[in-house]
Amino acid sequence: MRTIVVSLLKGGVGKTFLATHLGWFLAEEPGRRVAFIDLDPQGSSTRRLATERQAGFSADLFDPDAALSAVSAPGLAVFAADPRLQMIKAAQDVRDFLGRYAAFGEHFDHCVVDTGPKWDELTLSAMVIADAVIAPVQVAEDSIECAKILLTALKKAEGARGGRKVDFLGLLPSMVNPFDRREMDNAIKLTRAVGEAMMFPAFIKARPTYKHSAENHQPVWRETGSGAKAAAEEIRPILAEIVRRVDARLPSAA
Repeated sequence: MRTIVVSLLKGGVGKTFLATHLGWFLAEEPGRRVAFIDLDPQGSSTRRLATERQAGFSADLFDPDAALSAVSAPGLAVFAADPRLQMIKAAQDVRDFLGRYAAFGEHFDHCVVDTGPKWDELTLSAMVIADAVIAPVQVAEDSIECAKILLTALKKAEGARGGRKVDFLGLLPSMVNPFDRREMDNAIKLTRAVGEAMMFPAFIKARPTYKHSAENHQPVWRETGSGAKAAAEEIRPILAEIVRRVDARLPSAA
């Protein structure tokens, strides 16, 4: 199983959008078994994926006594957020999660994990199991500081992984207005600050159709109209490149 974590230690940057669309994209492959684990206590991904197959609760992965229904079946299986996630605060919780997560491998081919906006035991758990991390980021004035905080968090996660490197796919500028000169200037500043190697070679435009697809609990390529078509032509190649990089790098990472 290949685990892709979507994370940035800030809210409102498009994590839920990217994570849910990545889950939908992966599940399109016939026979592919995809798990989606929502580790954000706010549960935005859980609500957006409400019409998908519900496989249980992500909090159960931290509870050694909870029953898990990790059934091997093609398609997308959602492990939903619930209020219990707010109680995950101890190192033992992380150890319990790691032990239970290990059993997932035989049931799924890919796993997408959505994380919350802060560094805590939930985010640490996600980083420790990650085969790859992708970070959507808004190109605002504080983008550089957000990127630095994330890179520091990745170092902490590597320490918890016994020094094993986290495969960081890069910062992905999200919800960008290409006609806003200030946003474009901020994007240039961010690239110069972190280096081109740390940037994912694409960006996601701000489009009303993305909001509509969220309200309709479906990926944007299932929406109708010219705006949806343009959005699909933008996001699908980005998702494909994320998956390609994960699949290509995993053998060397292992």
